[in-house]
Amino acid sequence: MFHVRRIGYPIFAILLGLALDTTASAQAANPAKQAARAQLIATLRSAHKLLVAADHDYNGHRAKAAHEVHQALQELGFHHKKPQPGSPAQNAAVAGAKAAHAAQARMHEPQAASDAQLQQAQQLLQGALTQLTATHPKATTNVQNAITEITTALSIK
Repeated sequence: MFHVRRIGYPIFAILLGLALDTTASAQAANPAKQAARAQLIATLRSAHKLLVAADHDYNGHRAKAAHEVHQALQELGFHHKKPQPGSPAQNAAVAGAKAAHAAQARMHEPQAASDAQLQQAQQLLQGALTQLTATHPKATTNVQNAITEITTALSIK
């Protein structure tokens, strides 16, 4: 255990000051990193939403790409938070809205619209890949796999 009496209070004060200074400078550098990470996560979430929203199956390749993007988000530390339960009236309203949505006949979107969504997701992932390469090797692999799955999906007609 570290004992202050052995090294003396003046030396302890100097060491404490150095530790605080290092912490302050590290925190000053973090806002830029945090902003870049937040932007990267937002890009990956947008790509994931596009992949999930596309209406066509593409022999499972669209779903595999979405899964890879989800894995990349988890590697970056993003975890979807479940909404907190509301009042009984709010919960009943949400349940009613979900039931009404499920009861509606789903419109089958044209193949071209699904293809456009996949292409847009692929472009977002290509952009995210440049930010990931050096800092997050596992997430980089996930994004590369997702891009490969999208390429395969788009080749299926």
